[in-house]
Amino acid sequence: MSLVNKYIDSGSFLTATAVYDDINLTTKATDGYYQFGGQYRRQVSGALLTATVCADCFAFDSLDYVSTSASDLCCATQTSVQYYYPAGSTFLTTTNIYTDVNLSNIAADGFYREPAANQYRQITGSVLGAVTTCPSCGVACGAITIPPGVQGSYDLSIELGNTATDVGAIVVYFNPLSYPDGVRGVYDGVSYNTLSSPSAGYIKSTSGVADAYTVIGDTSSCSVPSQPNTSTYNYYDSISAGAWVQNGTESVTINSGDVFNLADNEYSVMVIPKPNENPSSMNLKALGICASTGFNLEVKCPEALPSFSSSNMRFNTNCDSQGFTYYFAKNYADRNNSSVTRPVLHNFVFSDNTGTTPLIDGSYILNNSTYITVTNGVVTAAGACTGASTLTSFFATAGTSPLNDGRCGYLCDTLLYHNGIGTLPQTGDIIYAGSTTGSQTVTWTDYRGFGNFDGDSALTTGIVNASGVIQTIYVCP
Repeated sequence: MSLVNKYIDSGSFLTATAVYDDINLTTKATDGYYQFGGQYRRQVSGALLTATVCADCFAFDSLDYVSTSASDLCCATQTSVQYYYPAGSTFLTTTNIYTDVNLSNIAADGFYREPAANQYRQITGSVLGAVTTCPSCGVACGAITIPPGVQGSYDLSIELGNTATDVGAIVVYFNPLSYPDGVRGVYDGVSYNTLSSPSAGYIKSTSGVADAYTVIGDTSSCSVPSQPNTSTYNYYDSISAGAWVQNGTESVTINSGDVFNLADNEYSVMVIPKPNENPSSMNLKALGICASTGFNLEVKCPEALPSFSSSNMRFNTNCDSQGFTYYFAKNYADRNNSSVTRPVLHNFVFSDNTGTTPLIDGSYILNNSTYITVTNGVVTAAGACTGASTLTSFFATAGTSPLNDGRCGYLCDTLLYHNGIGTLPQTGDIIYAGSTTGSQTVTWTDYRGFGNFDGDSALTTGIVNASGVIQTIYVCP
C-alpha cells in the first residue's frame, strides 16, 4: 500500500461520493480501493461504495473504565466502551490503548479492564502500566454480619454502587455492644467520626485529629490505656468463612479526647455524604481495645435523606410559619418506619439531602406546632412551640455614604418588622414590611439587602435572601 494525494467532494471520507486526482474535482481517480482513518472504500466506475473497517490494521476490544480507583473499576458495575490496539495486540500485550482506529489518540488516564476480568491496567500520564490483579471487593452495603474478634484494628471495605441512583447520604449504624470500640468512616479520602447515640446525642472525638477514632462503649469492661497511647495492633481487613482475616499489623494512636464511656449496647448513627456516583466504596474502620471484641453494623446504601417542613432558624420557640425544607437521619429503631416524618431528639439534621451541611445552631418550628433545638447539627431539645410569633418593629433607612446610592430598594425608608428576639433583628430572622401581621415578606428585590438597622451613624447593615431571611449582619466600613 502506498500513500497518495487525492481529493474528495466532501468534508469526510465516509460521506464522499468519489475520489479525484485534482483539487478542482474534474478528474476522477482510477477505480480501486482507498483507505482513510482505518476504513476503506472501493471506487467503481468513478463512484465510491460503502465504507468497511480495515480489520487487519488494528485490534479493538470492549473495556470497562473508571478514572477513580482499581476498586471502583473491579467492584462496581461498569458500562463497556470500545477501544483500539495495534494490530496483533491484546489487552494483556498492547503497549497502549487508543480511542480511535488511527491509533493517534491515547485513552484517558485511569483504570481499564476487560468486562468481568480479574486483571486491570492503569494509564498514567498517557503511559500504560503493567497487568495487575484486581483488589478484593468489599461487602455490599446494608445489614452486615460481623463475626466476633480480638484486640485489633479492623478495616472493612463496603461497596456503595456507582450509578446515578447511588447518591445521597450513607447512614452508618454502629453498635459496640458491651465493648469499648473506636469507629470512623473513610470516604473519598475524608475521615468521619461524628456520632449521635439515642441516649447521649452528639459524640465526637475532641482531639482535633482529622483521622482520630471516636471510641464509644463500656470502658469498664477492660483496661483502656491512658491517652495518648500509640500501640501496634493486629490488622484485619476482610471476612472469610465467618471469621476475620489478618493482614499484618498497624500502629494506631488513641488521642486525648477520643474515648467516651457512652452508647454501649445501642446503635449510634454516623452520616457520610455521597453527592456523586464515584467513588463507589467506603471503609468502615473499627478499633478493638479489649482482648475480645465485637460490634454490630449496618450501612444503608446511599439515598436522599427524608425531608421535613420547618421555619428557618429561630432564636426562640414561638410558633411560626414554615416554608423551608430540611432533612434528617433517622435513629436505628426508626430507619425503616415510613411513619416517622420529622426529626426527634438526637437525630442528625441537615440543610441538604446528602448530609453535607448540618443545620446551624438554633431553634426550628415544625409543621405540627412543635419545635426542635439544634446544636452541632444534632437535635438537642424538642417540644411544643410556645404560641404565636411576635413581630418586633425597627426602622431601616438607606442612610448616607458609604452605603452608596441605589443599594437600597423602595422599602428602605419604611417601618419594618422582624420575628426574632429583642428590638433589633438578628441573623436567621425574617424581615416583614407594612404591618405586624407579617403579611409582606421583604425580599432581596424589595430591599436590595442593605439598610441602617438601628438608625445610628454606625450603619449596621443586613443582607436578606429571596425569602426575607437575614443571611449576614455587619457594620459598614
